[in-house]
Amino acid sequence: MPDSSAALDPVTGWPGRARLEAGLAPLLAAEAGNQVALLLIGLDGFAVVRDGLGFDAADELLAGVARTLEAIFRDRRPLLAVLPGDVFAVALPGEHDETSAGELAESVIAALGRPSYVDGLGVGISASVGVFLVGTQKALPAEAIRSAQVALRRAKELGQTRWVRFDPVAGHADAGRYRLACGIAGALASGEMAVAYRPHVVLPDGAIITSLNAVLRWRHPELGELRPEEFYPLAETTGMTVALGRHLLTEALRTAGEWRARFGDAAPMVCLTLPRRMAIDGDLVRFVGQELDRNGLTHRHLMLCTDGPSLLDDRGDLLGSLGELARAGVVFVVHVTGLPELELLPALDVPAPAVLLTGAVIDALEVDDPPAQAVRTIRQLVERAGELGIKVGALGVPSQEHAELLFGLGVVVASGPYLPTYATGAEAETWVGRTFPMG
Repeated sequence: MPDSSAALDPVTGWPGRARLEAGLAPLLAAEAGNQVALLLIGLDGFAVVRDGLGFDAADELLAGVARTLEAIFRDRRPLLAVLPGDVFAVALPGEHDETSAGELAESVIAALGRPSYVDGLGVGISASVGVFLVGTQKALPAEAIRSAQVALRRAKELGQTRWVRFDPVAGHADAGRYRLACGIAGALASGEMAVAYRPHVVLPDGAIITSLNAVLRWRHPELGELRPEEFYPLAETTGMTVALGRHLLTEALRTAGEWRARFGDAAPMVCLTLPRRMAIDGDLVRFVGQELDRNGLTHRHLMLCTDGPSLLDDRGDLLGSLGELARAGVVFVVHVTGLPELELLPALDVPAPAVLLTGAVIDALEVDDPPAQAVRTIRQLVERAGELGIKVGALGVPSQEHAELLFGLGVVVASGPYLPTYATGAEAETWVGRTFPMG
């Protein structure tokens, strides 16, 4: 579909973005004193329809969407346009508030959800709507469209099949996030993505390092150092998650190979928590083997961490990959937040000899006198893990006192803010083969 051409779209008969901006300009001019509601209607997952039914059937459905929208807005003097990505734009002059605009958006979502019959199939189309309301103040067409796009993206992030009105404060933050997402590829290419290391230590005194957990840090030139949780979700929206995961694996195993060559068996095991889209990637087994071979390592030199949601993600075959890698010698550890996730291991036959407690179950301890329920929950988790023959560690441990409390409950390994974080491999290697100093 065209986005800036003045020609009509051959499928819908609607104009493109250039005509939309030209039509919006007089409506949005301050001297015109108009109120305008701009709705961007995005079709959720329409690529699945196109892949499942073919291009001709998909075009027939798109033409039907255009006719449905024309019927809904026929009496409202709409300005219509079609934008890239199966997005339909409807600009409506007149008095509008959030309630009336929301009612229009709901009517669109409901109308498009009713089945249209193509090749004998009744196809309902899920739609999300971004709404931007313009009062009498001056607004540029490009700014109005961009604001509606931010609102549409937010609607999709919140679960799709809904509408969101653009909010200047939240929208500014969202626009910053999306801009950050667009810069991930460049950050990889320029070397801004670096690997840092966190120690996992044996409780209670932390005298032995069991592994070094490798994580990515984005050394952003304007925002400073960003943690993985700040940019991995953004990478998911732009398709860069696998690239980040491969970069982490490549760099961490390169460092691990250097340590193994220099220090032999004294070199610590490297532990990686892969971003979910990388963890479920169908090429995971081949890529892991390739990087281990490249760096003179065997599968037993690698520990991989994953979590419950990744085990249940139906976009890939993580369980199959886990089994194959485990048989080759890779150690798997699963992050769990409670008993339901722990029970996934026997239910799914996950080859994990250990789990790491994380999230609220550990955060609840961050008080001088931890609540009895929090302590009881951890004790139950440790007892159940023992029945399954699984060792238990903990992430995010805040202090030595909490480490000792966890040890008393049966937790054997810990990592957290009370331990140093190594910024680079060079700093981490100063402790290779040495006991870990406490105090």
